Amino acid sequence: MGGNDGFDENSISPLRDGGIRWVFYLWKSEVPEPELARIARSARAGFLRAAVTFGFPDWDSEEYRSTTTVHLWDLGDAYSRGFRPPNGDWGRMMVHIFVHEPLHHAIGLCLAELFETGDQEWVIARLGDARWW
Repeated sequence: MGGNDGFDENSISPLRDGGIRWVFYLWKSEVPEPELARIARSARAGFLRAAVTFGFPDWDSEEYRSTTTVHLWDLGDAYSRGFRPPNGDWGRMMVHIFVHEPLHHAIGLCLAELFETGDQEWVIARLGDARWW
């Protein structure tokens, strides 16, 4: 079934998992402006947005793909703002990123298969994401 053909409120359209494309930004100057604006809003709210996952269904190929951007430059800025992971364990921070962001991908895939959109953070808050900071 391609696209939303035959859609009704109980429809499910299985999608193949097209995986996650990881992008790492070492320098703030490399980051596209819309993403910088999102990071600035998060920082003003007191959050560290070290990584962001955006996913999308490709109805023609019946596949769901996402891109995760990891803002390594922002970790240095966060350190200068006083952010420290527990026990100074930055490795643990990276493990969290590589566990947490694929959860966004999986939730996005499930939502797309149900023809839903929604706030993945809302879903994760209810599931629990093992946040440690």
